[in-house]
Amino acid sequence: MNQGVRFSDLMSRLAVTALAVVLAIAIEGLLESAKVSAPYLVFLPIITGVCAISGFAMGLCAIFFSTLGLVYFFIPPDGFDLPNSADFMHLCVFITVAFFGCWIIDGLKRTNDELSRDNFVLGCKVSILMSRKKSR
Repeated sequence: MNQGVRFSDLMSRLAVTALAVVLAIAIEGLLESAKVSAPYLVFLPIITGVCAISGFAMGLCAIFFSTLGLVYFFIPPDGFDLPNSADFMHLCVFITVAFFGCWIIDGLKRTNDELSRDNFVLGCKVSILMSRKKSR
């Protein structure tokens, strides 16, 4: 029976999501120190991984945390200041791509769950039919 999501489970998932984004920020910081600047690309695998493991809602949280991290650490000027129009458009494209990835992963997970349920029901029906055939 589904008991719902407990508050402690939600908080632990949220903490793991935030730590994953912090890991992406650290990796991008290391890459920037090596003169490799690709901040948006580092966050996409983290977002899709969080969505695949923890679900669509945590994927959206990862997008939100990643956007805040990008704005604060990697989009000039430093801090929470308004980015210029080019950086703002890059950020919008990043959010769109990340959201689309999470949406696709969520759809695949839902389809897989439905197929698993259908497979179980089919297995039960085959088992019943086989037992009826043996009893004849």
